[in-house]
Amino acid sequence: MKNAIEEACGESNRRKLTVSGDGTWQKRGFSSLHGVVEIMSTCSSAKVLDLERLSKSCSMCTGALSIKHSNPTKYEEIKNKHKCEINHSGSS
Repeated sequence: MKNAIEEACGESNRRKLTVSGDGTWQKRGFSSLHGVVEIMSTCSSAKVLDLERLSKSCSMCTGALSIKHSNPTKYEEIKNKHKCEINHSGSS
């Protein structure tokens, strides 16, 4: 991403950039679990400057819940070792 910023600044011959942002969710309404947002430069050959994936659910956590009662030791191991994908709690 840093390279894209440097390229965009070099193309516009200045340090201040005009940017545009947009985002979308997986489905319409307010119940979508996954989305994405991006920021782009507005120079002639636009560069993606930043991208963020938003998730209101984690497939690993959901899967681990299915073994919570049958294998509590394995459940705790999975829960403690994985990196949870949830990074958004607001409205879709």
